[in-house]
Amino acid sequence: MATGLAFTIDKNSVGAVTVRQSGRVLGTAFVFIKPEWVVTAKHVVFEQGSWRENLGLLFVDGGVDAHGIYADPNIDLAVLQIDGALCQHPLFPAHQAFASQSGLITLGYRPTLSKEPGRTTIEANQVSSFESERRDRSAGPEEIIRFDAPFSEGGHSGGPVLGTGGGVIGVVIENLKEGERLIARATSIAPIVARLTF
Repeated sequence: MATGLAFTIDKNSVGAVTVRQSGRVLGTAFVFIKPEWVVTAKHVVFEQGSWRENLGLLFVDGGVDAHGIYADPNIDLAVLQIDGALCQHPLFPAHQAFASQSGLITLGYRPTLSKEPGRTTIEANQVSSFESERRDRSAGPEEIIRFDAPFSEGGHSGGPVLGTGGGVIGVVIENLKEGERLIARATSIAPIVARLTF
């Protein structure tokens, strides 16, 4: 049984991915490893197989322009570079094996709490239990983290899944209904870590 999980992160480490001209929010992203690198789900920033235009990130302390620098060819992960670093302490990678049984925390954009003009709310949710599954892909297996979704609306796609100490172990890519249960899936951060650190 989870007893609770607590840590402190930079207030500008998680933000909303936007279309700069319209202000429309597409999903969630987080600053990762370097202040100018932002990770999200590929489906948030891709449209019909190509990078969306006029991407931006909206953080607590303001908005910045962004452009794509890497999209994984097999997994729903993408990396953006932002113009102007608002986050002084980026999130860092961890592995699911070190997440412990204290549970996980997800962070993501919450549309129904963001209806007021100029307000974009990022919601934190505790996940008490999770399990692993593997997807077989042509490029190799994908590690999936599966848990009961504590959120029932879109917007969390691209948000981080944090384990003990606040390390990122995954990125939310989908939620779906299984009977009466709402399930979320996150993909392992490992493919992006390998790409960004070499």
